Formats: sequence, structure tokens, C-alpha cells
Amino acid sequence: MLGLQISFGFFGALLVGSALLPMAQHRKELALLGGTFLFGLGALEIFLRFGGF
Repeated sequence: MLGLQISFGFFGALLVGSALLPMAQHRKELALLGGTFLFGLGALEIFLRFGGF
């Protein structure tokens, strides 16, 4: 069951992350937006784990 959750989470993150491509005009902007997205996603997951969800 854990493997299934990870694959759905990965594809969800990939789908949301792909929305960054039209917003970024340069590689630096894409890296900054992508890094911010991944940092926020990781922080959200940590808080949800500590909260028991």
C-alpha cells in the first residue's frame, strides 16, 4: 500500500510541477520555482506526518 501512495504522490507532484514550465522564462526561474515548490511540498508532508495524517 505504501508503494501505491508514493507513486500517486509522485505523479501528482509531477503534474503540478509541470505547470511551472509556462511561468518560467529562463532556466534560473524554472529552478527557483521548482525548488520552492519542492521545499513547500516537503514541509507540508512533514507537518502532516507529525500531525498524524
